[in-house]
Amino acid sequence: MVGPDYTPPSPCLPANYGEADGEADGEAAAGQGDLQRGEAAWWRRFADPQLASLVERAIAANNGLRVAAARVRQARAARALARSLLYPRVGVGASALRWQASQAVIGLPDADLDGNLFQVGFDAEWVLDLFGGTRRFLESATAREQLADSQRRGALLMVAAETARAYVELRGAQRELEVAASTLASQRETLAVTEARHANGLASELELVRARTEVEGTAAEIPPLEQAVRVYVHVLSTLLALPPTALDGELGGIRDIPAAPGRIEAGVPSDLLRRRPDIQAAERAIASATAMVGVATAQLFPQVVLGASLGLASRKTGDLFNGDSSNDSSTYYLAGPAVNWTLFDGGRRRAQIESSEAEVEAAKSAYEDTVLAAFREVESALVAVDRGRARVLDLERLATSAAEALAIAQNDYRNGLLDQLTVLDAQRQSRRADQLLVQGRVALTVDAIRLYAALGGGWEVGEPKDPAVPTPTPGTDSNHQPERE
Repeated sequence: MVGPDYTPPSPCLPANYGEADGEADGEAAAGQGDLQRGEAAWWRRFADPQLASLVERAIAANNGLRVAAARVRQARAARALARSLLYPRVGVGASALRWQASQAVIGLPDADLDGNLFQVGFDAEWVLDLFGGTRRFLESATAREQLADSQRRGALLMVAAETARAYVELRGAQRELEVAASTLASQRETLAVTEARHANGLASELELVRARTEVEGTAAEIPPLEQAVRVYVHVLSTLLALPPTALDGELGGIRDIPAAPGRIEAGVPSDLLRRRPDIQAAERAIASATAMVGVATAQLFPQVVLGASLGLASRKTGDLFNGDSSNDSSTYYLAGPAVNWTLFDGGRRRAQIESSEAEVEAAKSAYEDTVLAAFREVESALVAVDRGRARVLDLERLATSAAEALAIAQNDYRNGLLDQLTVLDAQRQSRRADQLLVQGRVALTVDAIRLYAALGGGWEVGEPKDPAVPTPTPGTDSNHQPERE
């Protein structure tokens, strides 16, 4: 076969992740067995049955995944079409025709100018793949099929991550709404105390207005939080291919924010090459483009076609099946090779080869970019999870201290031992601490989801493996498999 043979890229990879200090390092992860199987359904590690249910239902029903699966079937059909070009084309046919010739053209007074023609026969044609252009085209189609399957798996991973993230942010918005409602209740209690003291001449008009202002300010912040809750319900419903309000009843109750797992096995950098669907898709793009160089190169050489046509033809139906021994035999045949070779085309074929080679270089650069982006995402997610854990611990201590300070301030204010400004400030600090804690927990869990997505796990679940679609492993020349079948 003419053209270059495909060689998988070998990117230079570090031994371990630089930001993996807070999580499991490469050696620890290697001892956990097959990481691809161990983290396949990573959403179950958040210990939230409803989150797991939503993710798996989204994987089964999402319309975007159905589009991606249809693209795989389309690419599989294109591969079958390319494979069919390796085989002869055989056809049969029959015809019954009435004809009449032009007297002005024939020019013979006694010529038979009309009649019937009956014909039965078959024809065959086989384009010999002497220089491998068709086989290279099949290699390219196989790689494009595998690329489409990698894109499907990437879409599955994205849907799982987006569903998990939307669910976590929904629970966070519900918790923030709960904090705002609790703060509003506390401020209303303070307002009631202030009104009572004002009625008894123990509080000024300014204190009364100030307490009422705090209540109104907090009440005004509740509608946007309620809106956010509704929006997240709409997002989750759409991800599950349902009407926007279909999950109202299921997601209406307030639940805890799913906690990030205690340890996330990051593995070693080389794991990304086999786990990340986008890296596999970029590698298959190089394989497809490399094969197309061979397709373009084969156009420089002659094309040899073996053809044959055999059948029966007669002007009368009674003579159609006369044997070969008859002088009026109706048998005809035509067989033999044909050679076509373009000698000059103004540089068109050479330009096509250069275009295909440029496509290979572009695919290689895109692959390197994809690998670098994957490592950046993992490193960023690792440091985000590590720092997020430390932030949540600090916020938990802050929220505890602020709650204690608020309880003391409210008690002293009721007993007339503390001024109103101190109480209102304690309420604001307590609410702010609770909000920050909710936001910190949401951010930590979302960062953990991003880390799992960056590591490339999860696409193995929810779709049975199709033996007709070989999954490429970087470092192996899977493109040459179809020619050996």
